[in-house]
Amino acid sequence: MATPIGTNEINSISRRYIMPQLTDNIYNSNLMFFRLNQMNKKMLQGGLQIEVPLVYQRFAAGGAYQGFDLLDVSPSDTVKNAAFDWKQAYVPVSVDGLTLIRSDSPEAIVNFLSFYFENAQAELAEILGTGVWSDVVSNPKAIDGLAGAVDDSTLAATYGGLSRTANTWWRSTRTSNAAAALTLSVMQTMFGTLTSGGRHPTILVGNQAAYNKFWGLNQAFQAFPAQPAGQDETLAQAGFSNLLFNGVPFAVDSHCPQTAGTDSIFYLNEDYMYLYVNPRADFSMKEFREPVNQDAMTSLRSEEHT
Repeated sequence: MATPIGTNEINSISRRYIMPQLTDNIYNSNLMFFRLNQMNKKMLQGGLQIEVPLVYQRFAAGGAYQGFDLLDVSPSDTVKNAAFDWKQAYVPVSVDGLTLIRSDSPEAIVNFLSFYFENAQAELAEILGTGVWSDVVSNPKAIDGLAGAVDDSTLAATYGGLSRTANTWWRSTRTSNAAAALTLSVMQTMFGTLTSGGRHPTILVGNQAAYNKFWGLNQAFQAFPAQPAGQDETLAQAGFSNLLFNGVPFAVDSHCPQTAGTDSIFYLNEDYMYLYVNPRADFSMKEFREPVNQDAMTSLRSEEHT
């Protein structure tokens, strides 16, 4: 039996006003998914798996010679392939007939299905944003994420099918500062270690505590409201606050992993990072399906990637 909402004069004749948009209180910053999806997304038609050729050492022969010197023409093996499986993610959109009847009103604030799919898309982005930081070990069905990619074999002894024990060049540089004393000098040392010619980190990503410490180091140079250290405008326009270090943005991703009691900063070169996506499942919506024994229908919001 229906229960009247109104119990007195005021709430019997007055309408509730519902804001015609969603207020997001759940989904956090997805910085790296935003960067990869906007700047480093590659569409691939398919294939059993994705293999990436890696130049891992220099030629064994070659050099200066003169006149009739004998030349070493021994072949050199300089390339190995890393292999990655396709991964999938989905969010179900299920609705019953009674809900559709109740929401099919000229007084409705929003279109129910549009609202539902918008919310499902935000949920899928959150799943992928978390997956981008996976360690490739805890959940092998998730994206081959950054915690596993940027590792010295502490978390992932194997990445892309290659053993980091047998291929030490496949290990990332990792340092630990037990004193938790972040300084510009410490940051510069790491940045310099990861720089080779014109190749260097293109973004620094940390948790909020690490970003706060870096922000504090810049206090002596602050001149509000502008920050002399500058910022990356693309990130700023997307809502991601950031500061520059050596001309490279430093920003916060709420999914950035950290060990208990410590803060983390990832130095990433995005020239070697890609989000491979299949065009048939790039935030795609499948057709609604209706079960034979229910007045309801279900669709899936899905993504296929690696």
